[in-house]
Amino acid sequence: MSTETGPWLLRLGAPPEPDAPAPDAPALAPPAPPGGPARGALPPDTLGLALAGGGIRSATFCLGVIQALARAGWLRHVDFLSTVSGGGYTGGFLGRFFDLSGKRDGVTGAIPTAAGGAGQERVARDLVDSRSEPITWLRRHSNYLSPTGHGEFATNLAAFWRNLTSVYVVLAALLLAAFGALNAIAYWYPEGPAAAAIGEVVAAVTPITGAFQYRTPWAVLAELVVWLAVLPLGLAYWLVSQDLPETFLAPVLVAAALVAGAALVGGMSPLGLVVLAAAVLWSLAVWNAVRRDEGHNDPFNPTRLALARNVLTGWLTWWLGAALGLAAFAALDGLGRWLAWRMLQGGLTVPNVTEWFASVGGAVFGLVAALRAGLRFLVGESPRGASALAFSRPLLVGGLVVLLGAVPPLVGLAFVSHAAYALGDRYTQGLLFTGLVLAVSLLLGLRACVAFINRSSPMGIYASRLGRAFLGAVNPARRVHPDGPNVTHVVTGDDVPLAQYAPEAAGGPLHLINCAVNESIDVASQRGQRDRQAENLALGPAGVSVARGWHALWVPGGEGRALAPLADPREDKPHPFLAVDGRPAPVEGLSLQQAMAISGAAVGPGMGRRTNRARALLLTLVNFRLGYWWDSGLNAAERANVARARGVLRLWRRLLRVFSTLFQSQALLLAELTGRFAGPWERYWNLSDGGHFENTGAYELLRRRVPFVILCDAGEDPQRYGADLARLVRVARVDLGAEVADVSPAAAAAAGAPDPIVHHLGALADLLASPARAHAALLLVRYPEAPAPAGDPWLGRTHTWVLYLKATVTGDEPADVLSYAVTHPDFPNEPTLDQMFDEPQWESYRALGAHIGGNLFR
Repeated sequence: MSTETGPWLLRLGAPPEPDAPAPDAPALAPPAPPGGPARGALPPDTLGLALAGGGIRSATFCLGVIQALARAGWLRHVDFLSTVSGGGYTGGFLGRFFDLSGKRDGVTGAIPTAAGGAGQERVARDLVDSRSEPITWLRRHSNYLSPTGHGEFATNLAAFWRNLTSVYVVLAALLLAAFGALNAIAYWYPEGPAAAAIGEVVAAVTPITGAFQYRTPWAVLAELVVWLAVLPLGLAYWLVSQDLPETFLAPVLVAAALVAGAALVGGMSPLGLVVLAAAVLWSLAVWNAVRRDEGHNDPFNPTRLALARNVLTGWLTWWLGAALGLAAFAALDGLGRWLAWRMLQGGLTVPNVTEWFASVGGAVFGLVAALRAGLRFLVGESPRGASALAFSRPLLVGGLVVLLGAVPPLVGLAFVSHAAYALGDRYTQGLLFTGLVLAVSLLLGLRACVAFINRSSPMGIYASRLGRAFLGAVNPARRVHPDGPNVTHVVTGDDVPLAQYAPEAAGGPLHLINCAVNESIDVASQRGQRDRQAENLALGPAGVSVARGWHALWVPGGEGRALAPLADPREDKPHPFLAVDGRPAPVEGLSLQQAMAISGAAVGPGMGRRTNRARALLLTLVNFRLGYWWDSGLNAAERANVARARGVLRLWRRLLRVFSTLFQSQALLLAELTGRFAGPWERYWNLSDGGHFENTGAYELLRRRVPFVILCDAGEDPQRYGADLARLVRVARVDLGAEVADVSPAAAAAAGAPDPIVHHLGALADLLASPARAHAALLLVRYPEAPAPAGDPWLGRTHTWVLYLKATVTGDEPADVLSYAVTHPDFPNEPTLDQMFDEPQWESYRALGAHIGGNLFR
């Protein structure tokens, strides 16, 4: 392609240095080396198109922009298509249109090797024709979530209750098995001298729970953790010398021994000695752990002392959380047992059942009221107190969700378990019941049932309706099938495996579909991540890109089910697809409509930097789980060079691994309930909306240093903050070392932009003003210098020109668009939750995109 005759954007010259004066005349883009670009290099006139997220609003706006590209003859010059969320709806439609144009049974009927020109002509012709079958289909079925209006309400409701009930059955069976196993211990009364001795020891070290008439196993375990771990670890911190390695602080040790002896003699309680002995054992354990972790033989290294204290604090934190959790379950179990006792006393009568529910509800709401009242009492009514109350609002919301969403179901399960045992009177019956639910849990926990976890979410319905609405628009089989005009009917060709999806082979762009891999915890330390809590995942025809620098290629002949990492196994660096034995990762295959739906999974337990435990719990309880658990093909232990947990954390990780092996399906549901996602390091990755990492879709194009980019931004931005662009600028600087700068219209003219185009360009301030004064701006991305291999002009590129288009209204739009804007003040930033467009709404967004593109693509 000649840059002399291509689009004006491709003729922009190299930018001047930041402190250098603007050139008098524009310079053409650097020509390719003799003989063409080097193998594997991007040509110097490579053009990328980024379609941002924003649901059906963004999809419709981007469709108008693409129509303008086709009308101006620019579409054939687009080499890369990078899409996120709603932009992916239109991106999938366009890519599938090209893809079918290169198949014998596709739109043109041409053979793949000769379909480039024919496919481009057919796609462009149908795009610009407002009466063509694909455009008419999109316009008619923009209400993809409810294509037949109120007729879909019953279907949606039935599917919702079916899926919700199935999820609760899976979780209830597992929790009933856990409650039943502990009740089997609680109601078992062994005989003999050994059992009596064990009972006396347990009673001696659990005086608090021994004071109650019923000793629930949860409470016994909680008290044991306090006496054997929490208090000893607190004491061990002061026992360990602050100056000499692997020695005790004598005054503290003597004082603790005196207190323990006094408790034994005066109170006849051995607990003091138990705590002291446990503290000494924990001290020995921490010295051993530090010695192993440091790996050197210098006992006087000050790092060893600091590390010992740090490890002790970490262990204390973990065991304190375990004690509090066990105590909470003890309270729930006790309430469930009380309800079972009331049932056995009075039977299943209406007054008794009403009293049970009233008791549980009163307790829950009483706790909520007490929590809020106590907080107000502590912070008072002063302005400082009001700010403290606002700061603690997330804690209040989290407590409310837990008390109202988790407490009643757990109490109910405890009640069922105690009733099955009849409070110990029917021990065999309880054991049989526990064995039954355990067998059911083991069967549902098999890896073969992981597909159920994905199918029981709304993702399946969401993906199928996306496919029928946007991919069905170009499906030639719908034109001959008797039920083809019915958008609720599945027709062969509405979807295609990603391994067979190749729009670039038919003259279209190479399509990158952006998703997010949720990572809310660090896999080694098991501590929460605070910032991004997600990494980018780009699915493409050549392979997969993860985060900043991890890439893997599809194995030839693997039909999109095996990935080979682009990494040197000799380097001691982690890679999500690098196996210990060097074999390719046998990943799960996805289809195009699945990838589109995952890229648009905007709401769910995993939401990138917006992930929090209260929201995750609430959304999982109502089964609003739009994420997807993707099988990456490698278990955590099979990945090379990944940091491993140590000490207590290693033991905890092994227990979790055993649990997830036996109960894989339930482990994924529990991860969603608690909002704990391990990113790309466990076997199953929680994938969600690409906007949870970066919403414009331009990140992957900048990472590849694509020379020219058109960015279509129709994200919801009613306050004109430009948050999506700011996020792109931030991650480009942090991850790529790139700086994004605004180019003034005068500087754009100096760089080679034609005068009629410069008239339609503005600065970023013009796009973000209210009201807006422009629709588009020219941006310049500068990369850090990197040595480029000989003959490869791509890797050595230092800049990218970005034509940034934003959905704005300036007053120069067509009359119908202006009329719609007057009657709908939120236009063009109507809520993303509004996914059911009528014809005026759909046409206004499409026409706005076509209008903006028509002024810029000449």
